[in-house]
Amino acid sequence: MTDVVRRVARNAAWLAAGEGSVKGALFLTAVIVAHGAGPEGMGTFVIAYSAALLAVLVLAAGQQEVVIREVAASPENADLLLRAARTVQNRLASWLVPTAMLATFLVHDQSLRYSLLAFIPYSLLRAVLVTHGAMFKGLDQMDMEVRARTIEVVIVLLLLTASVFWCLEIWTVGIAFSVGAGAGLVWLRKGSRLLRKPESDPQKQTKDHQESSQFWRNLRLEGLPFLAIAVMAQLLLRADTFLLAMLKVPRPEIGFYGAAGAPVWGIVALPQLLSMSFYPTLSRRAAEKGKAWPAVVAASAGGMALGLALGVFLFIIRHPLVEIAFGPEFERAVPLLSRLIWILPATVTMTFLGTVLAAWHRQKWSLGVLSAVLIVSFSLNLMWIPQHGPIGAATAAIWAHWFGVIILFALTVRLLIVPRETS
Repeated sequence: MTDVVRRVARNAAWLAAGEGSVKGALFLTAVIVAHGAGPEGMGTFVIAYSAALLAVLVLAAGQQEVVIREVAASPENADLLLRAARTVQNRLASWLVPTAMLATFLVHDQSLRYSLLAFIPYSLLRAVLVTHGAMFKGLDQMDMEVRARTIEVVIVLLLLTASVFWCLEIWTVGIAFSVGAGAGLVWLRKGSRLLRKPESDPQKQTKDHQESSQFWRNLRLEGLPFLAIAVMAQLLLRADTFLLAMLKVPRPEIGFYGAAGAPVWGIVALPQLLSMSFYPTLSRRAAEKGKAWPAVVAASAGGMALGLALGVFLFIIRHPLVEIAFGPEFERAVPLLSRLIWILPATVTMTFLGTVLAAWHRQKWSLGVLSAVLIVSFSLNLMWIPQHGPIGAATAAIWAHWFGVIILFALTVRLLIVPRETS
C-alpha cells in the first residue's frame, strides 16, 4: 500500500505543478487576448479555440485513455501500443483534416474563418502530443507530458505577447498555439524514442508487426467509447458557446461569457489531474479483480467536497478576479461567473466517477450518461438562450451537469451491487 500511495502522490504532485502552470498560462492567454482584442476579439477567440479543442478530441480518437490503461497493465508493450494508437489516429486524420479545412470556408465572417483555419494545425499536433504523453502516464511518468505542455504554453505566451504588441489580427493566435504545440511534441517524441530498442532481428520485427496489428484492432474498438465520451464532454462544455453564436447573440456578449467561463473551466484542471494521477493505479486494481467500492466512495465524497470548495473560493474572489484579469469593460462577466461556478461540484464528481468506471472497463456507462446530459443541455439552451442570452446558457449548464452527476452516481452504485468480471 505504501508503494501505491507514494506512486499516486508523485503523480499528483507532478500533475498539480505542471497542469497548474499550464492552466494558469492558458488563463493568462485569455487575459492577453481580452486586453489586446477587446470583447469582440475575445468572442472570436472563444469560438475558434472551442472548435479546436473539440477537434483535438476527435483526432485523438479516444486513444489517450485506452493507451494509459493498457500500458499500465502491460508496460512491456508500451511502444507497440503507442504505434497502434497512432495508426488509428492517422487513418482518421487523413480524411478529417481536409474536411475541416473545407468546412471553414462555409463561415462567412472572415476573422472567424481565418481563426478556425489557423487552429487546425494546433488540433492535429495537440492530439499527437497527448497520445505520446498517455504512454508515459501509463508508465507513471506523469512529468513527461507536463514538461511538453509547459514548453508549448511558454512559446504560445511569447508569440501571443508579440502578436498583441504588433497589433496583429486575432487569427494569429491560432498560429501561436500551433507553433507551441509543435515544439512540445518535438521534445516529447525525443523522450519516447528512448523507450525503443533497436530491432535487428527480422523475426522480432515480424512478431512486433503482428502484435501491433492486433493492438490496432483492439485499441480502435476500445477507443470508440472514449472518443464519444471525450467529444460529448467537450460539447457539454462548449456547446453553449456554439449555440450562442448560432442564435445570433452579439459577439461581445459571447466574449463576456468566455471571460466568465475561463476561470471555471481552468480550475476544472485540478480534478482532472487528480483523477489522472490515480487512473493507472485503479486500472491495475481492476485488472487484478479488485473491489471497486473504495474508489466509488472516495470519488463521490471527494469530488463533491472539492467541487464545493472550489466554487466557494471562486465566488468570494469573483469581482476582483474579473476586474484585474480582464478589465473594467468586462464587468458584465461577473454575474455569469457567479452562476457558472456552481457547476463545479457536479463536474468534479462526474470526473472522478467517470475515471472509476473507465478503470473497470465501464466507459460505455459514462457514454450513456453524457449522451443524456448533452440532450438536456441542448434542449435547455435552445429554450433559454433566446429569452435570457448568456445567463440562460449558464443556467442550462448547471441543470445539465447536476442531472448528469445524479445519474452517474446511480450507475457507480450499480457497479458495487452487481459486479462483473473485467473484460
